[in-house]
Amino acid sequence: MTPFVWPENPTFAHPSEKKVFEILRDSLSDDDAIFTNLKITDAQYGDVEIDLVLLIKDRGCMVVEIKGGHIAFDGQEWIQSDRNETRKIYPHDQAIKAMYSLRTYLRNKWSQGNLKTEWVVAFPDSAIPNVQSPSLPTARIIDKNELIHGISKIRGILGNQERLQLPAISTWVNLASSHLRPLSIMEANFEDVLENNYEFIRDLTHQRKWILDLIADNPRIYVQGPAGSGKTWLAFEQAVRWTRMGLRVGIVTFNRGLVTYLNMKTEELPQEDRPAWVGTFHGFAEFMGTTAGAPSKYGEVPDPYAAKLLEAAQRLDQNQKFDAWIVDEAQDFLDSWWKVLKITLKDPEHGRMALFGDDQQLVYLNRAKPEGFFAYVRLVENIRNSQQIAQAVKPFLHQEVSARGPNAFPVEFIESTVEEAFSNADDVVERLTDKENWHPGEIALLTTMHQHPEQKSLIHDRFSYWESLWAKEDVFYCTVGGFKGLERPVVVLAVDGFHDEESMLDFLYVGMTRARDKLVVVAPIEIIEKIKGTVI
Repeated sequence: MTPFVWPENPTFAHPSEKKVFEILRDSLSDDDAIFTNLKITDAQYGDVEIDLVLLIKDRGCMVVEIKGGHIAFDGQEWIQSDRNETRKIYPHDQAIKAMYSLRTYLRNKWSQGNLKTEWVVAFPDSAIPNVQSPSLPTARIIDKNELIHGISKIRGILGNQERLQLPAISTWVNLASSHLRPLSIMEANFEDVLENNYEFIRDLTHQRKWILDLIADNPRIYVQGPAGSGKTWLAFEQAVRWTRMGLRVGIVTFNRGLVTYLNMKTEELPQEDRPAWVGTFHGFAEFMGTTAGAPSKYGEVPDPYAAKLLEAAQRLDQNQKFDAWIVDEAQDFLDSWWKVLKITLKDPEHGRMALFGDDQQLVYLNRAKPEGFFAYVRLVENIRNSQQIAQAVKPFLHQEVSARGPNAFPVEFIESTVEEAFSNADDVVERLTDKENWHPGEIALLTTMHQHPEQKSLIHDRFSYWESLWAKEDVFYCTVGGFKGLERPVVVLAVDGFHDEESMLDFLYVGMTRARDKLVVVAPIEIIEKIKGTVI
């Protein structure tokens, strides 16, 4: 039998309180509830703290005042002694105040009137004889000899109380519990949580300008950092700084989706601050009149596209070349691409280059780092992902990372077969939007291997497809690889297999860190165990 317990993992000031709690908790049924250290502000009694509140479905509500240590009664006063001091106590007064405060609180919260409520005092460390106290009769005391059967006395007291009746509704315990359990801010209004978290993360991100100040005198830099460390923002900020210096700057990356973000940010700038070129490396290859090929060919040695790329780069006019290159997702660039970028600098040997990447997000096989001297900078903070998400991906990290993101929602794990991953993920989206009232535009459903049918139906028009991400009107469907560098407040990650075993952990890491505030992982149990760090 497991009653509802609040808080889920209570803490106690004294072992005696824990002893009473555990014995009474284990005596309750699934239909009952128990609250510990419940605090109520009452107009008559002020601030009241109740040691235990028991909601027993077929009996009513019992307030339990606990006094541990050595208890004595001198005929007038109750006296409590422990290793620190001896003091007078007033258990009857405290229990009565607690009972009336609780009863008043609930009466003002619901339409069920006064709840049938009683009180007892527990002395778990002392045996108390019948001292014939009018204010605290033996019938209201549970001492150490009675504690193991304390629930019987509690039920008896409530059963004998006939002044008040139980609420008419059968679910009164749940209703009362809903009023006694404080809501987290996430439960009370998750839209406020999202807005607060966004503002907090944005401020943290903009504070990182000092990193670029620190490395301003280096013409060639490689900034490495984990997911959520603000690399893309730093990359864009560096591009703006160099543009304002009068340099012709190009921004190049791997993913088309990330380019749509960079283009959107570019359009927000005054004309004079805008970089000269923003796009994927594939787009730059087309600009030069050639092709960078398809990812399926990138594992071949030698690179089948290298010769034509280098030839096209050599043909560029000097006025088409650049003073500086900004490269985001640098870990995904091929060796031939680095050669092309250097050739397309007006000064190949001394032209500026600022690279931003994360080797743990390398999901397209191994890549070579660019040749030559680069000042390497490592970021060690995750400022985007919530504390819960950062904790969930911690087992994947190769290096220690400090999680500075805000507190948000627990990570959910939904067990599913690979074959049922899409349908189960769709069920999660339906629950989030229909039952929990999440806006569809806050959600991305990501897949680890195959495209979701919804993505297949939309991606034929790539421009409209990526525009829909920024419109934030509907759930966005994408593969993990396609969503690299991007984020949404909520991500449902459907694990539908992996292209190869070697990339599995990297795909999980990338997919999970796309969520800013809430993450739901739909995966086979063995993958869930890997994520939880039990078998990695």
